[in-house]
Amino acid sequence: MRVQSVVFRLLLVTTSVIAQDSLNVPANTSEPTPVFPKSGYVTIASDSAGLDIFIDGMLAGQIPIKEPIPLSAGKHIITYLQPDYLNLLEYYYSGEERDEFVNKAVQTVYIVPNETINVILWWRPYEKQLKQRKAVIWIKSLVGVSILTVILTLNFSG
Repeated sequence: MRVQSVVFRLLLVTTSVIAQDSLNVPANTSEPTPVFPKSGYVTIASDSAGLDIFIDGMLAGQIPIKEPIPLSAGKHIITYLQPDYLNLLEYYYSGEERDEFVNKAVQTVYIVPNETINVILWWRPYEKQLKQRKAVIWIKSLVGVSILTVILTLNFSG
């Protein structure tokens, strides 16, 4: 119900912004003055302290962040992954595997003027998944080294 309410408000705000002119011209001047969208707020929490938090690729702070963060109305991406790391995920992982990482680490929010959105980022499931992946890579490496050792032993013993 809350999501529908936020989406409905977002649609109303978007519709009213589109309907308005993007510039106001005061009566005593011919220079247009830009109209800036109103801002809303986001509160960010996590299951782990000390995580750097990035909003739209910029460092916003470190968990715990005690005060709501003002953001312009519209879409924003919140994560604890550094922007360069997100690019590496795009490069090295297949779509489904990458999406598993990103879905736990990245949240997209739509800020509505004068509203506060609460975001919780979960690090522990991501950390667990990384440890499992490292274990699989270690096992694959161990199997590869074992096979190579057997092949070399057979070649030099015969």
